[in-house]
Amino acid sequence: MPKTIENYPSFDLSRNLARFANIYSQLAQESTDPAQKKTYIDSVQIIYDKVFSNFSDDEIDHYQWYINQGRFYRQNADFIDGGKSKAIEAYSKAFEMNAEKMTTSSEGYYVRVLLRELAQDGSDEAQKQAQAIIKKAEPFANDDLKEYFDKVRGSIFDSPKEQIAFLESEVKEDPENVDLISQLRNLYKQQGNAEKVMELNKKLYELDPSYETVTALANAAIQDANYDTAIKYLKEAQGQTDDPEQKKTIFLNLSNAYLNKGQLQQARSFARKAIDADSDWGRPYLKMAVIYARAVNQCTNGRDMEGNDRVVYWLVLDYIQKAKQVDSSVTSRANQLTQTYSGYTPSTQDTFFKGWEKGQSISVDGSLNSCYAWIGETTTVR
Repeated sequence: MPKTIENYPSFDLSRNLARFANIYSQLAQESTDPAQKKTYIDSVQIIYDKVFSNFSDDEIDHYQWYINQGRFYRQNADFIDGGKSKAIEAYSKAFEMNAEKMTTSSEGYYVRVLLRELAQDGSDEAQKQAQAIIKKAEPFANDDLKEYFDKVRGSIFDSPKEQIAFLESEVKEDPENVDLISQLRNLYKQQGNAEKVMELNKKLYELDPSYETVTALANAAIQDANYDTAIKYLKEAQGQTDDPEQKKTIFLNLSNAYLNKGQLQQARSFARKAIDADSDWGRPYLKMAVIYARAVNQCTNGRDMEGNDRVVYWLVLDYIQKAKQVDSSVTSRANQLTQTYSGYTPSTQDTFFKGWEKGQSISVDGSLNSCYAWIGETTTVR
């Protein structure tokens, strides 16, 4: 194995050995004779042994050779004693040499392979090694790879309790690691521990007041019927995204929060913003219907409902019908609301004594009652 040959300056032993490794690997793949296949595989193993024993880090790219060796062992694991273990060893050496490169190259393919093999191994040592690799690779991982890390973590623990204990210890060592805290929060959420979820949401907010964190805090506040807090966080989230889908959802959630506070004009304002953001979305039209129905409840509090009050329900039904027209996905809910509110519209007697004609346009404003002045819309006599 001469590294140089006199009068042959272009000779490169490492390149030639790489070629031999590829040739023998291909011949092994194509061979149908088990004995011949094993001979070719043994030849490749000998080449790798010679490379690692004869070349220093300055002479060859050991990282790439370990990656190639790991791939070779995985492809031929059925014909090599301890093939999978040897593949893990080769990939692990490559990871130790350059964790960032292995995590970012090929969208983290080789890190995924290494973790998959360790997870399937199932031994305590393999599990510890997988945890260590994830911890070291996480700062370089993209979102898809981080999601894969979460799945691996879930597979190497016997129970969510063990996974929580592990993440708690990780957060204790690295208390400002947003990814770890997020994973821990999601686990507590799965376990229904609302107190810990809120605690970690607040911690995330201090470290990283991103759209996702602020929205999580808003949703938690809504679940606790703490609408003032929800409104605060939703308005903050509103300024942290340009995504149309996220924007319209924030508007609708703000409308609902104000509705629950009984602040109907503010609720309508944000329902309209949701409609402006997506005029083909049925839910904000249904929200408008509920807001106006609530207006009748507020206006008739302490007195009987009159014919003028009932006019508002025609407007309510207008919005329900509009929701069905633009968005078939809300049809079921729209039909339920129609059944609920249609019984409150003006009676035949009401329309007769008021002199209203079918098809006539009628204003829903202060002319009906001063408490409806803010509505300022029109509907049609049925």
